[in-house]
Amino acid sequence: VDATTLRALELERTLRSGSTEGSVLSIFDRAVTAMGRRLTRDWLCYPLAANAAIDARLDRVEALVRDEQLADALLAHLSTLQDVARIAGRAALGRATPRDFTALARSLATIEPLRDTLSTHAAFSADCADLARLAPSLASLASTLTRAIKSDAPTHLREGGVFNDAFDLELQETRLLQRDSSVWLANYQAELIALTNIASLKVGFNSVFGYYIELTAVAALKAPTHFTRKQTLRNAERYITPELKEFEEKVLSADARAIHREKELWTALCAEVSALVRSIADFGERAAELDALSCLAAVARRQGWVRPVITEKPGIFIEAGRHPVLDRSLQATFVANDTTLGGINSSDGSAQPTLALITGPNMAGKSTYIRQVALIALLAHVGSFVPATRAEIGVLDAILTRIGSADEIHTGQSTFMVEMTETANILHHATDRSLVILDEIGRGTSTLDGLSLAWAIAETLASRRACTLFATHYHELTQLADSLSEVTNLHVTVREWNDEVVFLHRIAAGRTDRSYGIHVARLAGLPPTTIARAKEVLELLGKVEVANALAGRVEEILASPTAKTSRALNDKQLSLFTEWVDHPVVADLRAVDLNGLTPLAAFDLLRKLSEQARNR
Repeated sequence: VDATTLRALELERTLRSGSTEGSVLSIFDRAVTAMGRRLTRDWLCYPLAANAAIDARLDRVEALVRDEQLADALLAHLSTLQDVARIAGRAALGRATPRDFTALARSLATIEPLRDTLSTHAAFSADCADLARLAPSLASLASTLTRAIKSDAPTHLREGGVFNDAFDLELQETRLLQRDSSVWLANYQAELIALTNIASLKVGFNSVFGYYIELTAVAALKAPTHFTRKQTLRNAERYITPELKEFEEKVLSADARAIHREKELWTALCAEVSALVRSIADFGERAAELDALSCLAAVARRQGWVRPVITEKPGIFIEAGRHPVLDRSLQATFVANDTTLGGINSSDGSAQPTLALITGPNMAGKSTYIRQVALIALLAHVGSFVPATRAEIGVLDAILTRIGSADEIHTGQSTFMVEMTETANILHHATDRSLVILDEIGRGTSTLDGLSLAWAIAETLASRRACTLFATHYHELTQLADSLSEVTNLHVTVREWNDEVVFLHRIAAGRTDRSYGIHVARLAGLPPTTIARAKEVLELLGKVEVANALAGRVEEILASPTAKTSRALNDKQLSLFTEWVDHPVVADLRAVDLNGLTPLAAFDLLRKLSEQARNR
């Protein structure tokens, strides 16, 4: 799946708004971890291409779809997980924080409950084996982190307070000294008051001057001789004593010793975590995979999707397929459609057509249909259930698309050049194992050039037997099905009633010869006068091939105020290659008897025919 296909199928963002809402990714919203959400996105963008790997993933999704109790238990464990993969990366770089380790401890503690939950289902045997391999070392690390780090640890280590007291004896001793300082200071203050008989005496602390004894200016006159003045204030004096100085040194050194000890413990803990980074990353990958599987299963259960059958035989068979995004938004009102491309006809053993030419009106649902087939095939290769009643998909080597129109001014490419560049990429890479989606190839140039290119591109893809859905308004292309067994015609059904068109959105076999573009323009809100004029021009041109009609009738179209129904040259669409309308001069030439003409009569006839040609 290349970048063009990712954009055209709106896997991550919508084409018009560029937002996630409305994209395929938006419906897979049941992952509960950041790791699971990232992996779900990766799975959608990088689907599998091996039958065994796809079936293994489908087996696990099916187990979760069938056993809702298992899915709920798994979800309960996963919802407590943090972003283990990112934490492991920060730990490896030495940038982890105390709160990272707290989150890591909670996450690693789920490894054994996860293994026990999955152990009863054979589909998860490989997951259980991996969890069992990782459990001894990671469960021990989780226990160590839980004992070491406080549950309310700060975001950094600068001021300490990260480790639990009981985790280290030396740290516990220094913290006891810090906590007991307030008791000692209260006792010391009471002792000094009793000794000096100064009731206003206070013992305090600030970060600039440290511990001090404060006396008012009046009380300072009675200060004992062993009080040493430390600071003079406007209305007070501050002193220090040998006992208070000794206590200050002990407490301040205890703070420094505690922070230093915490840094030593942190370094050792980081080394222990770093030694298990690979195992932590493995657990993160396994947890992300389980979360992504849980997401796929939850979406499948909610939307009523079915498990696709993946085969080695090329071909696509879909019964009552639905567009995954519209299936959620429109629900029961969405019109489901069948698809058969490639494979073998069970009745006579003949090969089924691989290229379907889809014609029909604008707004009838051609683009939606071809996108939904591509998305169903992609989801099957992701290992997801699909929106259909039944689906059998041959393993594909690529999904190649050419949808939409947009220029690239910064590279100097016009809309048509972008279209041809993307089509060239498809023709260079498409094989009989590819799914090709083409939407209105050739519309960016003249009618004849565009039709010629579309014809040749269809023949090329048909010869390679690449499964192809080709939506087009070139109705002449439908003649390919008459001569190539690899090509079939499909059309989108409509009903006309009282000059109105009702889109049924149903794909049926066969071809159509009308696009109802003017009806769509009216729905879009073009002014009534513009719509009326468009009908006049259409009736004047009739069903003649557009390039021929314009070549000889542009002046008549511009001069005519009202189109006459009688001017329509033919009610049936003419073939570009086998049918035409004669010019009146040609009929006159056929009636001339050259042998009976004199030179003067021949000159008069030539002048007359020349005038007719100019007037016509």
